[in-house]
Amino acid sequence: MTDRPLAPGSTLLVDLDGVVAEQLPRLCTYLRREYDHDVAPDEIDHWSYEVPGADGHIGDIIGELMADHAEWYLGGMEPTPGVAEALSALRSEYTVEIATHRTPETHDVSRAWLDANGIEYDAFHDEVPPDKGALPGDALIDDYHGNVANALSAGKIGFLMRRPYSDPAACDGAHVVASWDDVRALVSV
Repeated sequence: MTDRPLAPGSTLLVDLDGVVAEQLPRLCTYLRREYDHDVAPDEIDHWSYEVPGADGHIGDIIGELMADHAEWYLGGMEPTPGVAEALSALRSEYTVEIATHRTPETHDVSRAWLDANGIEYDAFHDEVPPDKGALPGDALIDDYHGNVANALSAGKIGFLMRRPYSDPAACDGAHVVASWDDVRALVSV
């Protein structure tokens, strides 16, 4: 039996977009509707992805969506496959805390979405610093390699949820996972 990377009783910080919620399908719908730009989720392979006709890159458009269409965008996302079951199981041994860079003005929508989708957690961080590694906790599951690298630098365990835009080479030492089944297999829950 291999050692578990995360000891029972640890605090697991969990990102929302790209980890708990499937953000790219909803984003691609918006890009088709508002910018007449047809792109598949797996074609968005970096956060500086440029959209023709848009003022800025994909990160700027996500900011617009959170500011102007939070209910439609955030409230309409689908849960990542297996997330509700995985977090329920993880909570039997770990404290699960939501740590998202969504704007604070959207947290009510985020909490309502979590509740409506039966996704259990122990705490929701209302304020998350740009460096997620600064949050108290023992491990971070995130889809952005920069956040995972910051967590690793802070002495936390990092799990990088593999997405087209994530770069495992940028967070050497992270456990790279493709699904919630992979997370559960790693932590033996």
